[in-house]
Amino acid sequence: MNKSLSVLNNHPHIWRARDQRQSETKFSLGFPRLDKALNGGVASTGLVRISSLTGMGELSLFKQVICQHRTHKLVVFINPPGILQSPWLENLGLKAQQVLVVKPGSEQESLWAAEQCLKSTACHCVVLWSNAVNQKEARRLQVAATHNDALCLLYTPPQQQASQLGYPKANLSDSQATPSNQSDSALPITLDIALKGKPHALAVNIRKQRHGWPEDNIVISHRWTPDNQAIKWAMAHNTLSDQALHSVS
Repeated sequence: MNKSLSVLNNHPHIWRARDQRQSETKFSLGFPRLDKALNGGVASTGLVRISSLTGMGELSLFKQVICQHRTHKLVVFINPPGILQSPWLENLGLKAQQVLVVKPGSEQESLWAAEQCLKSTACHCVVLWSNAVNQKEARRLQVAATHNDALCLLYTPPQQQASQLGYPKANLSDSQATPSNQSDSALPITLDIALKGKPHALAVNIRKQRHGWPEDNIVISHRWTPDNQAIKWAMAHNTLSDQALHSVS
């Protein structure tokens, strides 16, 4: 029994709260309080799920992560909820030549495209919008990202508001239902956070993180609503207006 416990205790996948040393590379989000709660920032590889409504600054929050200086690699946006504009991407810090937009016809095609992009080793970051993922799908994306030095940002709608927003629900029989269908807290992912909008701020709830503890209600100053000054800046610096983004369907 003692030998079995010793083997289990020394397993590399077992994390102990007393072990604070971190060997993985982290990308800072640029918000000190949030970076501290994340032990330095977001891991440079793996699957990160962000539960959020659309248009509340959920992309801008990860600006520094998406725009890391890997100019030889692509940033892929899969199934975005709106039309990505070159001036906005330039303001974010991305060049049109670095961006690929993929518009699949179904949820399964979106997940397949994300996995293939991660496996290609040509992508620094894959940004995917999906209604939901199960454990098997999340594991495939996590493995593809970690094994190919890439990061996957998965945006999903808040669970409690999904039905109100009209998102389709999967019809599962009792035999098909799994624990991940009732509760997705056990998804094998690097980081799981939820965002809630406040006036000129965001409240971040860390549901789960690798090598760290959950933490709720981390409020950060974040002016996500465009004002006239931002609009004037975008119009004055619209140098890529004639340059279309690479897009596939």
